[in-house]
Amino acid sequence: MADRVTELFNNELAGVGSTLLSIDLNGARFSNLAALGYDYLARPMFVGKTEMDRFIDDTNRAADLIFSLPERLFHGDFDRFHDALRLSPARARLMRRIGVVKPPRFGRIDAYHDGASLKILEFNVGSDCGGQDWVGAVPRALLDIAAFRSFAEQHELTYIDTGGLVAELLRQAGSTVTGGRDPVVAMVGEPGDLAVGPGPWQPFQTLLRDAGLETHFCGITDLRLRNGRVLFGDIPVDLLYRLFVADHIVDDPAAVEITEQVMTAHAEGRVVFWTSLETEAFRNKSCMAFLSDPRLRTWLRDDERQLIDRLLPWTRSLLGEAALEDRELVERCRDSRENLILKPNGLYGGRGITAGWEVDDDEWWQVVQAGAAAGAVLQERVLPRREPVVNPATGQVESWEACWGLYYTPDGGYAGGGCRFLPFGKATISDVAPAGRPPGSSIFESSRAGIFLYPDGSDAGGSDAGSRGAARASSW
Repeated sequence: MADRVTELFNNELAGVGSTLLSIDLNGARFSNLAALGYDYLARPMFVGKTEMDRFIDDTNRAADLIFSLPERLFHGDFDRFHDALRLSPARARLMRRIGVVKPPRFGRIDAYHDGASLKILEFNVGSDCGGQDWVGAVPRALLDIAAFRSFAEQHELTYIDTGGLVAELLRQAGSTVTGGRDPVVAMVGEPGDLAVGPGPWQPFQTLLRDAGLETHFCGITDLRLRNGRVLFGDIPVDLLYRLFVADHIVDDPAAVEITEQVMTAHAEGRVVFWTSLETEAFRNKSCMAFLSDPRLRTWLRDDERQLIDRLLPWTRSLLGEAALEDRELVERCRDSRENLILKPNGLYGGRGITAGWEVDDDEWWQVVQAGAAAGAVLQERVLPRREPVVNPATGQVESWEACWGLYYTPDGGYAGGGCRFLPFGKATISDVAPAGRPPGSSIFESSRAGIFLYPDGSDAGGSDAGSRGAARASSW
């Protein structure tokens, strides 16, 4: 069931001679959006501010539980924590290089709305999660269209400028090194990235520069240390925005050496490493299973269990072939294939995922066995609600589905986000895709949509939605 503002928007759009029909984010007018290479829906996503605040508060509490796993489940022993996640010794050593570190709470969660509430599918933890380049640009472009701006003003719509918030976070983090001046930022990719160029990260680099931050792009092996400072060429750098992951460097001795030097400089307060490699442990999908599996979460309080059950779908870990000796788990794998999805622990960006409803029984069991051997989680399928979208060309209401990407930051508030839309039921998720469809293609064929907040519940009539990095319609 659509929210009230979506119904108002669709009804107005479907009206004869509606000015909202002029909305077009894919034309030449918005060259900045075209440069990002996505397709954009004319209809944004609308959500009540109170509902979003409540969900983000729950999300931050769940993130705190994930970050507390080493202490609360492994008595502070990071070696046991990493062993439980089946991290390779080389990766674990990199993550422990500067000791026990609680990384900044920064990342993006991916979620579906099942019609009753948002459910978290993934916790993306760390600076290498993407999307910050477009989630603010899309609603900003919509407000540049007079017809939508009028609708937004009428319904007191606001949005959060994620890029601006991230730039401010970097200023705050860098101030510990700079003494108050803006930090010089290096966006650091894997070895060889300097020759390749920033590629998909170019818009984010532009965003940081537009926010007033001197920002450079390089690979990790393009950095060096001199007289205690981290340099890119001859440029002293204050903050390193990490884009690479441990797998990119673990087999490259030169990359490991400079990474260790950089982490030492971070520990000594000579540079800020945003964010540390330790974040990779916390985004490992087994962490969600630690919270979901009742046999592993006896350490949770009752209210914390209720929180997890409210937010997360059923999730179980497959760590080693011994996991398949669990008769109850095996029976669920076999009997509920069409309601399960398998996700490898150490992969990201949709790689390696297999949806049980997209493969047959034999193929599914092969995937489950391979997942147990390599390390994976099983997760219950979340069916997204139907999102009604009026086709401006035909006037017909079409059914779409949306994957929400929502950002969380150290200060705990909603940090903005966007939605990837697909025609309802058309998403192909498995790497083992049906014939004629590229693996993981749903990720790349989706249409983007911005998110607007409207006053609801206790927020109605007295909204302060614009107080935290939010842009009001009336400001345009």
